[in-house]
Amino acid sequence: MTNSITKTKGVVLSMVPYNDRTQFVRIYTEQLGKVTCKVTLSRVHRNGGQRLLYAPLTVLELVLEGRIGQDFKQIKEATLLNSPYTLSMSDPGKAAQCLYMAELLDRTIKEVEANGPLWQFISQSVELLQLTQRGSANFHLVFTTRLCYHIGFHVDNSTWREGMLFDINEGVYTIGPIYHPHYLAADSASWLHQLLDTRFATLDSLRLTREQRNVLLDMMLTFLRIHLPEIGDLRSVEVLKELFA
Repeated sequence: MTNSITKTKGVVLSMVPYNDRTQFVRIYTEQLGKVTCKVTLSRVHRNGGQRLLYAPLTVLELVLEGRIGQDFKQIKEATLLNSPYTLSMSDPGKAAQCLYMAELLDRTIKEVEANGPLWQFISQSVELLQLTQRGSANFHLVFTTRLCYHIGFHVDNSTWREGMLFDINEGVYTIGPIYHPHYLAADSASWLHQLLDTRFATLDSLRLTREQRNVLLDMMLTFLRIHLPEIGDLRSVEVLKELFA
């Protein structure tokens, strides 16, 4: 089978060390879905610039070579388009959100084929993260709820009524009772209802305390793990919680 050359935009999800000079980079691309690329770091770049090129959520213009249908590709060219993690280093909260969003995407996305709506959502989210100022502490929460829609785990928010509980296992609001530990009590379910009604454009209208934000984040990650057990524990979550204290 012959190799093909593809020019595409991509968002960096993670970099996994192989040895002192070689890294494997996972990238979600517009044309090919999720791909894995081998990157050899030159000595001059080993401690700096080339690593920043593959920082979490960096947007690249890429020329990739590889066999059709295989997710392992060779990077022939990589041009920096946008580096939100690098630009956010003076804003620890946004830097932590970059790490969380990239890790969440890396754990949840398995597709090795193009998905236009998902690519559009991810690329627009990266851009909006940089632009958002008011309400930015809740950006990762809205991002997580919107990602759930794109990967097929829809919650019908229209069924909520005052006093209802939320069954995390089933992904539904209910009057109860619930006989397992994975649920939100009525107050927490009302916070979830507000969150699911929020879009990036209306972030400032969502007023949450640190406790409420953490409850909702834990709930959504539990919900995702029920459907995708391989997600496991995200290393970025505790840092995120602390920075938005």
